[in-house]
Amino acid sequence: MILSLPVRRVVTLVTILAALGSQASIVHAGTLGGIAGIVTDAKTGAPVAGAKVEIQSKSQKVTATTSANGHYVALSLQPDDYTLTVEKDGYATQSFSGYTVQADQTQQYDLKIDPGSPSN
Repeated sequence: MILSLPVRRVVTLVTILAALGSQASIVHAGTLGGIAGIVTDAKTGAPVAGAKVEIQSKSQKVTATTSANGHYVALSLQPDDYTLTVEKDGYATQSFSGYTVQADQTQQYDLKIDPGSPSN
């Protein structure tokens, strides 16, 4: 079956756009990583829902919030060393340093926080 000229142009355009779109993902492959984990209560081991996890390096800062199961995730991070700071009402604010992000990997960092008054 022979395509009419306008349909042939549309198919060609869609093919070109798809090829260009796939090139953009190749550029980012291997350049970014991520951090994920579970925040738990240091005394009981229970997951801490709704905790704010600030993930910061010299080059960037992002924030994640833990799910009902205490899970958090931050993707598209530059490879670097990060400090993770956890804040939650009823818990002491705690910082954890020296967590590394590597290109094309999501590192698993589980964090235990102490019940108590938030520190300032």
